[in-house]
Amino acid sequence: MSKKIGVIAEDNSDIAVINEILEKYMETNSFAIKRFVGNGCGKLRHKCSSWAKMLSNSGCEHILVFHDLDRNCEKELRAELSSKVCKENYPKSLIVIPKEEMEAWLLSDLKALKVVFNLKRIPKKISCCESIISPKEHIRNIVWANGKKRYLNTAHNQKIAKHSSISNFNRCASYKPLDSYIRNKICA
Repeated sequence: MSKKIGVIAEDNSDIAVINEILEKYMETNSFAIKRFVGNGCGKLRHKCSSWAKMLSNSGCEHILVFHDLDRNCEKELRAELSSKVCKENYPKSLIVIPKEEMEAWLLSDLKALKVVFNLKRIPKKISCCESIISPKEHIRNIVWANGKKRYLNTAHNQKIAKHSSISNFNRCASYKPLDSYIRNKICA
């Protein structure tokens, strides 16, 4: 029987990336994702509480909420989301706030960019991926500069995640709580 994992995220490409990440830890048929997508952060924050309740009521063992930091204050954003998906009501839940955007995690593995876009060489390593102000645009610029190819997050993020490694994702501080949660709670 597979574990049901409830995921609340900003868009469908985030769900695809999260699915690829979970497949790095577990067999594909050992889990199922039930999801709600905000199509942006406003709706996600507004509907987060009711979505978490519906996911829980539908049998999801774990609830994961993903919200890009963008230009928000992390402490305030985390407090807002935690008040809507609180540990008292959802003890097996995690609020994940990638610095700037989830694409910062994808920037951690430039070898994956080389593979996905068939680039001639691996782009120059970024020492701190989470310091990049606009990771989506940065990926777009790297791909264009190194291969004259177009990057679309909706089409390519899942492929980049598939070829990325957990060890590279763990170079990002905002990824580490997710890694720990998956290893110690979901896979335990």
